[in-house]
Amino acid sequence: MDTNPFDAPPPAPSEPLHNRFLEAGREGKNEWWRYLIGILIVFLAGYSIVGQIPLLAMALYGHKQGYISIYDEDIASKLLNPRIMHLDPNLVFVVSMFIFVAAMFALWITVRFLHKKRFLSIITSGPRIRWNRFLLSAGIWLILSAAGLYVSMQMDPDNFVFVFNPVPFFITVILALLLLPIQTWWEEFFIRGYIFQGIGLATKTPAIPILITATLFGIVHMMNPEVAKYGVASMLPAYLAPGLFLAMMVALDEGLESAMGMHLVNNLFGTVAVTSSSSAIQANTIWVAKEMDPATDNIGLIGSFLILMLILGIVNKWDIKKLYR
Repeated sequence: MDTNPFDAPPPAPSEPLHNRFLEAGREGKNEWWRYLIGILIVFLAGYSIVGQIPLLAMALYGHKQGYISIYDEDIASKLLNPRIMHLDPNLVFVVSMFIFVAAMFALWITVRFLHKKRFLSIITSGPRIRWNRFLLSAGIWLILSAAGLYVSMQMDPDNFVFVFNPVPFFITVILALLLLPIQTWWEEFFIRGYIFQGIGLATKTPAIPILITATLFGIVHMMNPEVAKYGVASMLPAYLAPGLFLAMMVALDEGLESAMGMHLVNNLFGTVAVTSSSSAIQANTIWVAKEMDPATDNIGLIGSFLILMLILGIVNKWDIKKLYR
């Protein structure tokens, strides 16, 4: 049979990767320039432009009413403070969550049409989402969060103010259940799914994407208002540590399910149970903490993660070699 001399030779078969989650990332088209364009679409177009439109409108409203100044260096924390803005906390919550709705849509467009992948391929190495792993991680973290709050309230009861108001609270619960999965899972899908796989395909090992995505997760959260109040040195460990532990969970679990469960419960707990005046998410909670203690909180956070990782490792039979092979 004659062959066309201009036909390119077929690509050599790739050696299978040891980590099934990285192997799942090989689906579709994965040239480096697609990841570059994809990051620009998701983070710049979706997150930083379209997603910020309601927040910009709220900022202009607050400036016009004299509640804030758009030239204020502390505008980020003031803008998300319902008391300063004279707005219902649930409205502020919805506006802040719209960022992630736009970013999630941009990510879906990028994965499906730029990379021509199934969206599931950036979530798990399995044929379907393993909800049992999600629920196990979520349940453990809920118990650890409740225990941590109880200990904190026993150690410093005067720091917590009971602000429970039934009707606004239950509206917050409904909104949180609808919107927080989008917020937390976008961070998982984009950072520890899309970017993790892209770096892993280039390096052929999970170790480098673990370190890079943990650093990226910490840097992204440096825009949160609590950083302005307590300083980078105090708050950076609070985001680097979760970024590192969650990335390790993804490599060990060969999918995002356990990380999705922990992350969602963590943000739900901080939205409906207890928050502080400087937290990024402001809503109608049960308690408000007058002040945060970053050093103590960081120690408790790392301790809780170690317990979570130990339990998940035993139940899910993790292989530690998955962190570097």
